[in-house]
Amino acid sequence: MTQLPRRGLLAAAAFTALAAKPWTSLRAQTPPWPNRALRIIVPYPPGAGTDLLARAYGQRLTELLGQPVVIENRAGASGIIGTEAAARSPADGYTILMANSSVLAINPAIRASLPYDPVASFDPVALVGANDSALVVRTASPFRSVADLLAAAKARPGALSYSSAGTGTSTHMAAEFFKQMAGVDILHVPYRGSPQAVTDMLGGQVDMTFNTVNSVMTAVRDGAARALATTGVTRDPLLPDVPTFAEVGLTGYSASGWLGFVVPAGTPPNIVSELGSAIAQVAALPGFAERIANIGIKPIISSPAEFRAIIAPEIARWTQVARQAGVQVE
Repeated sequence: MTQLPRRGLLAAAAFTALAAKPWTSLRAQTPPWPNRALRIIVPYPPGAGTDLLARAYGQRLTELLGQPVVIENRAGASGIIGTEAAARSPADGYTILMANSSVLAINPAIRASLPYDPVASFDPVALVGANDSALVVRTASPFRSVADLLAAAKARPGALSYSSAGTGTSTHMAAEFFKQMAGVDILHVPYRGSPQAVTDMLGGQVDMTFNTVNSVMTAVRDGAARALATTGVTRDPLLPDVPTFAEVGLTGYSASGWLGFVVPAGTPPNIVSELGSAIAQVAALPGFAERIANIGIKPIISSPAEFRAIIAPEIARWTQVARQAGVQVE
C-alpha cells in the first residue's frame, strides 16, 4: 500500500529550515525568478476543495514571492482539460498545476489514453494535502456500523446500493476498493457531483454514499446522516469520532485522495527547489494548517522526491482496482 508522507506542521518547519534559500538567490540571476506574475492552474471549478487549497496557497505565495499568483480555473473532462493545459505550458517556473490523485493516478488507471503523461509531463514540487472520504448512511438506516452493513451485503449480494460523485472519481474508486477488500457486491449509482449523491442518500434513493468528508460533514453534524468509517490511515479531524476502515476490521485499507503542486517537465531544478521551499514556508505559517483542515484537507508537506516516489505506485494500485472492478472510461 502506498503511504503518503506524514509530515505535520513541525516537520514542515524543519523541512523549510533545510530547504529554504534566501530569496535573493534566484532574483540575482539573469533573468531573475520570479519577475512577473505566476499562475496556478486548477483543473476544477471555483469553490471545489482543490480550488480552495490553491487559493489559500496562492494568497500566501503572492506575499512571499513578491509577485502576483493568479488562480486559473480550467475545469472539464474530470480534470483532463486543465492538466493538459499545464503540461503544454512553458517550463519556465511561471505555470504551476494544482494536481491531485484523480488527474495523476486515477485518470491514467481508468482511461485508455490521455493527452498528458502523469509521470513524464510534470516535475513534482510538493505534496500539500490529503482528503478523506467517508461511508455514510442516513440516520434512519438500520446500519449502525460497517459490520452491520457487510452482514447485509453478504446476505443479499447486489441488493444494496451506494452513490458517488461520478464514475471514475476518487470516491467511486475508494468504494470499489472497499468492496474488493471486504468481498461484497454493492451496486454503484453514479451522480454528476457530490451534492445530489448526498441528497439522494438522505432521501433513501440509495442505501449509502461514499463521498468526501467535506461533502457529508454538514449532514453528519446536523444528525441527518451517520458516518460509519473514513478512508484515511488516521481519523479525519473534521469527524474525529468516526473510525477508519482499518479500525473497524478492514486491515490495510486506505484510500485518501492527495493533492500537490507540479510544474511542466523540464522546469529548471533550481526553480523547482525554490518553489518547493516557498510552499514549505507557507505550510509552516501560524494558523495555515488549521485553515486547510477547515476545508476538509489534512495538511502535508513533502520534498519533490517524496512526491515523485508515490505517483507510479498509486497509478499501479488504482489500475489494479479498476481492472478488477471493470471500470473503464472512454
